[in-house]
Amino acid sequence: MDHNGQHVVDGLSFDIAKGEVLAIAGVQGNGQTELTEAILGVQQHVTGSIVLDGVELLGKSVKQVLSAGVGFVPEDRKIDGLVGTFSISENMILDLYDKAPFAQGIGMKPALIASHAEKKVEEFDVRTPSIDVAVGTLSGGNQQKVVLARELSRPLRLFIASQPTRGLDVGSIEFVHKRVIAERDNGTPVMIVSTELDEVLELADRIAVLYRGKLVGIVPAGTSRDVLGLMMAGVPEHEAELTAHKTLEGGTHV
Repeated sequence: MDHNGQHVVDGLSFDIAKGEVLAIAGVQGNGQTELTEAILGVQQHVTGSIVLDGVELLGKSVKQVLSAGVGFVPEDRKIDGLVGTFSISENMILDLYDKAPFAQGIGMKPALIASHAEKKVEEFDVRTPSIDVAVGTLSGGNQQKVVLARELSRPLRLFIASQPTRGLDVGSIEFVHKRVIAERDNGTPVMIVSTELDEVLELADRIAVLYRGKLVGIVPAGTSRDVLGLMMAGVPEHEAELTAHKTLEGGTHV
């Protein structure tokens, strides 16, 4: 619900299999942000059930959800994914600083943190003169790589990426897509939220379309752009398929 008590996301029901990418498609502002916030524990007024490997996540804090094995790339990396004034190495452990192997009593292990950051900078091809520079000085693509490096540096039970390539150059987009596919191939359930049809069609095994907070339908990969476009406008799946088929045959697009 929003602050006025209105249902922003209503009646959604879906699952994600291991080794599958489920893309959440729709025009921006149709409940995608609220959906991810509900899963992560940010949204407080949520009813129903959110189950991960038999564990109920509903009612848990963001920290508890992440600790349960959820990796998350937010749609606004600068506000929700990184602390711009912190170094690359510090951002690499934002949600891990108090856990082994980085924690040491009430303090941390600087040498181990630095070694971890150096390794991830190389693995994720982060272009930077040093792991000690403020992450806010990096390009958008390199900032996103830092977020990915952090979120994919631990075993995951679910990986969620919201608008993962927004504002990135072609090279960075390709890199992000490869990492998403690699995580899927590693057996992790993956949920991608994207308003970009090209991205949805490239990455998804199944596509769930949202319109005004409701699930219009879930369709397989390979569904035509025409059908998806109609569904994103709120047209039910079966009707969208019929309309697209008539249009393809030269009929009138209603």
